[in-house]
Amino acid sequence: MLTKTNPFLFYVDGEVAGAPGLKGSCCKACGLTVLLQMAACPKCGSRELDAVCIGQRAKLGHAAEVFHSADGFEAPYFIGMIETEQGPRTFAPIAAAPGTKLTPGMALRFQLLEREGGSVGFAYAPVEGST
Repeated sequence: MLTKTNPFLFYVDGEVAGAPGLKGSCCKACGLTVLLQMAACPKCGSRELDAVCIGQRAKLGHAAEVFHSADGFEAPYFIGMIETEQGPRTFAPIAAAPGTKLTPGMALRFQLLEREGGSVGFAYAPVEGST
């Protein structure tokens, strides 16, 4: 079994239908989809939620190229605001070569990334032809 960098944030292949992708919750009462697994719907308060895999496809909001290394990320790297196809937004690493032109609205896809020491993380990669 793979060791995830953050087991509360994403699924790997085979964990649930539609994986890999981000962990989400979908309210059976009002239909709201949110990031992460929740005990109650933040919109209507219902406790009837399904755990779902989301974020396989997304769009880029804004992104920044970072020039200072951080835990697990060797500079330079990109971080961006992404909006999942299901609606929730989050910040995530963007798998793109240094100096790549990233534009708001461009299509992204979720991908798993192997890390040193055998763990796995994730990033969003630009979809070819979406710039």
